[in-house]
Amino acid sequence: MKICDLTQIYSPRGGGVRSYLEAKRRYFRDHTDHEHLMIVPGARTEQVEGGRTQLWTVAGPLVNRTSRYRWMLDLPGLLKILYDQHPEVVEAGDPYHAAMISRNWANRRGSDFFMFYHSHFPDAMLRTVLKFAGTWARGWVERVAGDYLRNMSQNSRGVFVASRHLMKVLSGWSLKGLIHLPLGVDTTVFQPEGEKSREEIRARLGLPRDRPVFLYVGRFSPDKDTALLLRTWLKIGERMKSPWVGVMVGDGQMTDAVETFVRHSPNVRRVPFVKKTEELADWYRAADLLIHPGRWETFGLVLLEAQGCGLPVVGFRGGAMEEQAADLKAWSNEPSSTGLAEAVIKKSACLKEGDRERAAKFVAEGFSWERTFARQMEVYERRR
Repeated sequence: MKICDLTQIYSPRGGGVRSYLEAKRRYFRDHTDHEHLMIVPGARTEQVEGGRTQLWTVAGPLVNRTSRYRWMLDLPGLLKILYDQHPEVVEAGDPYHAAMISRNWANRRGSDFFMFYHSHFPDAMLRTVLKFAGTWARGWVERVAGDYLRNMSQNSRGVFVASRHLMKVLSGWSLKGLIHLPLGVDTTVFQPEGEKSREEIRARLGLPRDRPVFLYVGRFSPDKDTALLLRTWLKIGERMKSPWVGVMVGDGQMTDAVETFVRHSPNVRRVPFVKKTEELADWYRAADLLIHPGRWETFGLVLLEAQGCGLPVVGFRGGAMEEQAADLKAWSNEPSSTGLAEAVIKKSACLKEGDRERAAKFVAEGFSWERTFARQMEVYERRR
């Protein structure tokens, strides 16, 4: 069987969707005899890699020069790839125009079409509309989004959803064929330090040994609530009496704002995007607590990476992310910088080695990529 994944939400600089797709390609190579075809935006329409796990790019302009996201516009080129390769299964990782074209192609050619609801795009619409039109527009946005998604999911074989929180939202919009499929991590990389001690890792990374280290990993952008995180650092500084260190690993459209903040905040440092997962795992192992300020996350893959390395996490209650947390007791019920700062201080004051062991066990037992893709292959094969 040949299975095609295509998405607009792909950047060579990283991101959750890229992690999912790269892990899926490895799973196909190592655990199946199937073929895998991945189609993502690029500078040109061309085949980048061949063999049993092909990689194609479809030409489109840059949306953001820092994150390197592109918008897939060579739709005739996309259709030519689909006609030439003729996959039996097509999975679209977003609900946009390329996904609709691939759905129509699959329905005409007798292939199975699936969606994976990686990004809750109505949230982005709401943030924009509410900013300019006020709260009266909320209902209108949700109706438009619901109608669009119902149309997109028609004639599909199913919609994969990573969190039960989003399953409930989409079910409330009358979407059918929802399939709960939590994501995973590479548990051979994201695991506790083993023979390497945290003191050795901290020394190599230039981190002090005698104070707590609070870590953020991800894009610097409005949809990741970067501005809220910067306010949180300030409030931690105002409220926490003992010395501490904050580290922000990543880049994005708000990098300049982060750099300006760091220059005036001696407790906080910024580390550029870390591409190698083995190096990123050491940042998780070195820290005492991961802070995630996101209020719009559909899953929160970074939480699994961190906990897999034994790093406890703190975020906001009430969203999809809390399903990926081993311990929610310190999480904030108030979605604000004040609430997050208080949660960080509360959790850091009572950290125990057992917290690290419990976090690592939580991920190792429930969130491997092998577990995710084995379940997904069962769905593919059952629906044919």
